[in-house]
Order: sequence, then structure tokens, then C-alpha cells
Amino acid sequence: MGVVSKQASWSTFLNYFGVGIGFLNVAYFMNNWFSPEQLGLRNFILDVAIVISQFAHLGTFRSLIKFFPFFQKNTEGKYDNGLLSIGLLVPLVGFTFFTSLLIIFKTEVIASFDGPTNLFQQFYWAIFPMTFLLLYNSLFESYAQARSSTIFSAFLKNVFNRVVVTLLLVLFYFSIIDFFWFMVCFMLSYALNISIFITYLYRRGEFSLKLNKPFFAKRVRSVYFSYSAFSILAGISSALINKVDAIMIGFYLGLASTAVYTNAFYISSLIYMPADAISKISLPLLSGYWKEKKMDKIDELYKKSALSQLLIGGTFFILLWSSVDNFYLIQKEIYATGKMVLLLLGLSKVINMSFGLNSQILNISKYYRFDTVTSILLALLTVLTNWLLIPHFGIHGAAFATLVSIIGFNLIRFFYVWNKLKIQPFSIQTLKAFAILILGFFAGQLLPSLEHSFLDMIYRSAVVGLIIGVPTIYFSISEDLNSFYKKGLKRLKK
Repeated sequence: MGVVSKQASWSTFLNYFGVGIGFLNVAYFMNNWFSPEQLGLRNFILDVAIVISQFAHLGTFRSLIKFFPFFQKNTEGKYDNGLLSIGLLVPLVGFTFFTSLLIIFKTEVIASFDGPTNLFQQFYWAIFPMTFLLLYNSLFESYAQARSSTIFSAFLKNVFNRVVVTLLLVLFYFSIIDFFWFMVCFMLSYALNISIFITYLYRRGEFSLKLNKPFFAKRVRSVYFSYSAFSILAGISSALINKVDAIMIGFYLGLASTAVYTNAFYISSLIYMPADAISKISLPLLSGYWKEKKMDKIDELYKKSALSQLLIGGTFFILLWSSVDNFYLIQKEIYATGKMVLLLLGLSKVINMSFGLNSQILNISKYYRFDTVTSILLALLTVLTNWLLIPHFGIHGAAFATLVSIIGFNLIRFFYVWNKLKIQPFSIQTLKAFAILILGFFAGQLLPSLEHSFLDMIYRSAVVGLIIGVPTIYFSISEDLNSFYKKGLKRLKK
């Protein structure tokens, strides 16, 4: 867990540094400089591209991580026997197939869009380059993750890319570019990411397209493509679970409602960033532990990661909710209608984090097929609940559907992992963590408000942070967080 703590700390730091930039970009600049329809369109195109890319990669994202230790085994230097070249070719087939469907059914897709379709019809073409660039950007991100280059990947994705977007927004504000060229340059920023990934790997001697055909024999191909096939379904399910609500809101309620919902979704995503960093770093470790049959190490990582994720995610959720009115004061009035959406989505993030690495453990084990089956069931449940609730309850129905789906999803996987592998993520420390977080939540609601919103946010964050942080450290709730605190204290003293 030491390697995980170190890299997760750096990745989380970069994530949150980037979040500061991203928050200004989305929650302030875009919300105030774009119309709700323009912001809704930008988010809608991005969400659609993410979902299609999860279809089009044909299992490559997970397979790169799963099989990298095997492909690099018994090789000199950093050669991967052609794993990267396979990873580059396979998604091209998927992209061609799925985007062809969008071209064939263009008329039907546009006709089904609710409300004024002018803006969506005008930018329908943007789905294709956005999907392609996002697909290969994610592919290189997965490959960097397989090589444990998570810090560089986090910097590129969460800091560099957002700085580029900030520059584009400034150009838009001063009317140097219009919304059309903002969208074009926004898409090209992902092409810039890809070129930087390639340059980074090449300079490290890790970019090779030479395929070792004898190594990739029939038996290896069978295992690789079998795993990839199940990973396709899992990836599709994951994308649907995370994005189908916003897409369905776009079709049912229009782009303005999409903007309100995705604004709340973006703010709630700040809560999940530490879990995202921990899971990316842990996956290669879990894969190695499983290969070496070190179940005790998997169990230890499972428990520690779940507890750390709960405390960090829960704390950020409570800090966010205690100052939620201050956040909405800096945005257009329409976005405050998503306040309860933010509450429901925030709770779903914390619940998901509290169950730890159950999905990742299933993914690297021989039970990866069950991971796929449950992902499909959850995706179907998510689509069904959104279909039932959005027409009657609007954006709040979509948020509640997400919460219900996440709870059901995690309970099923929790019991399956417990039954098959005899490990589970909870302990007495989990109960203590929940008690401290509940105390912090109610304290945040009872604090008196200050007239100045910025000062109010600072003082609320300070008080709630102390109420949660002091007992967490004093009672040593999390070994990893205590270790991180002591190291930080030593550096401050120096």
C-alpha cells in the first residue's frame, strides 16, 4: 500500500490542482459566458463521445492493463511484444463500425432530440472527431497506467488539458474565437494530448509498434480476445451508468436541462477523484498480487483503499454540501435548480467509494465474467430507472435513478466477492469513520452563516475540516491517512 499511497497522493494532488482550474472553467467561465444551450451541447457531445468510445475500444482499455505483465515477461528492456500495436489497431475497427451507424441513422437521431434541435443538428458532425480523439486519448492513458506512469497521466489529463481549455475560454470571452471554433479547438486539445503521450513514451523507450507474431500465438489470442470481449460489455455498462442519465435528459428535456444536470454532476465528481486515482494505481498491483496468489495482500489493499476512499470522499462531500449555496452564488440562477441533484449524486459517489475496489478485484480475477454480467445488469437498471423517472421527475429523477443503481450494483458485487474470495472491505474502523463523517455533516448544517459568501465558505470548511480531521487522526482511523499526515507534518517542520 506504500506505493499506492505515494502515487495516489501525487495523483490526487494533481487531480485537485486541476480541479481548481476545471472548476473555474466549468462552474464559472462556461456557466457565465456560454448560454445554457451552448454548455448543454458541449457536455452532451462529450458524453455521447465517451459512451461510443466505450463501445468502440472493444475491450482494449482493460486488456492493456490486464495483459501487460504477461506481454512484457521475459523481454529485454521495455519491449511489450506488440501489445501497444494490437491496442492501436483493434479500436480502429470498433470506431469505424459504430460511427457508421451514427451516419446511417443521423436523421432518426436528430428527430428524436427533444426541444429546439438547431444547435444539436448544427454540431452533429462533432461527435465523430470527438469520439476518435477521446478513444485514443483514453487508450494511451490506459497504456501509461499499465506502465505505472499514473502521475504523468494525471498531470496531462487533469492539469495540462484544463489549462488549454482555460486559454480557449479566454479567447472566446474576448471574441477572438466564436463558439464554433471553441468546439473545434476543444476537440483538438485531445489530439495534443495524444501527441504528448506518444512523445513521452518514445523518449522513455516505451513506444514500440513491433508485433512479435510467434508470441501472439493462437492460445494467447484466444485468451486475450476472450477477456477483451467481456471487457467490452463491462466498459459499455460503465459508460452507460455514468453518462446515460445526461444523454437521456438531453433527449427528453433539451440542452438547457442537460446543462443544469451536468453542472451538478461535475461538481459532485470532485468527490470521486481520490478514488479514481487510487483505483488506477491499485489495478496493476492487484493484477500482480493475483498472478502471485497473494490473497492476503489483495485483502489488505481492499480494506485500506475502501477506508481511505470513504474518509476522503466523505469529507469532500460534506465540505461541498456545507458550502453548496456559496457555490451556486457565482453561477447563473438557473443552475441552482440542480441543488438536490448534487446531493443525490454526491451521496452516490460516497457510497460507491465506501465499497472499495470490488470491481477492480473481480476484473483481475478468474471471476471477471461476473464483473461483466453485473455491469450489464446495472446498465440495464440505470437505463430503465432513468426512462421511468425522468419524464415524471425531470433531472431529480435521473439523480435518484443513479443513486438506486449504485447501491444495488455495489451490494451485489460485495456479496459475490465475499462469497468467492472470502474478503470484504469493511471493519470496525469503517463504523468509526461513518460516525465521524455524520458528526461533520450535521455540524456543517448547524453552523451560522456569514454575510460574505467567500468568507462563509472558508470558515465552514475550516470548522468542518477540523471536526472530521482531528478525531480521524487522533483515533488513528486510517493507517494510510495517519502516515500521510505525519509525513506532511515533518516536511512542514523542516
